[in-house]
Amino acid sequence: MNIDSINELSKEIFIINFNNIFEKSIFITEKAESKRPYRDKEHMINIFLSIFDSLKKKSKIQIIKNHPDLGNKIKINSELTKLSQEEQRKAGLTDCTQQEFKQFNKLNSAFKLKFNIPFIFAVRGKNKNEILNEFNSRLRNLDINSEIDISVEQVKRIALLRLEELIDG
Repeated sequence: MNIDSINELSKEIFIINFNNIFEKSIFITEKAESKRPYRDKEHMINIFLSIFDSLKKKSKIQIIKNHPDLGNKIKINSELTKLSQEEQRKAGLTDCTQQEFKQFNKLNSAFKLKFNIPFIFAVRGKNKNEILNEFNSRLRNLDINSEIDISVEQVKRIALLRLEELIDG
């Protein structure tokens, strides 16, 4: 969609189209919708990101927790948003062997146990090996605040990539 057509969408259609830019956080989309009209693609992206940036740490952590586990075979076909399904599919996570799914499950569990948040990584343009390497690297992180900061940046990266894909121009 181009920015003119986005500006002309009804509130309801806008929210339907952009409701999962930040995973299961429709309130951000509602705030971004109220900031229309947008001058251009960059303006729209900056509004979404600035709304997220303005949130308190607790809200950002909740958005992190809204993200699905990577490579979870059970959730890939059921609970994921369409955007997450497509991102994981393109990264090859839907094609994992049973052994790879077990490895992802083990890493997801270890990460949550250590940091009390899911592992967040913008997987677009990445493959299974790159994702596993990032997983293992970040599991070595000893500072929970540092990991939260990394996760916040990854959430923003995911939102940016989603907006870049949805907006022409």
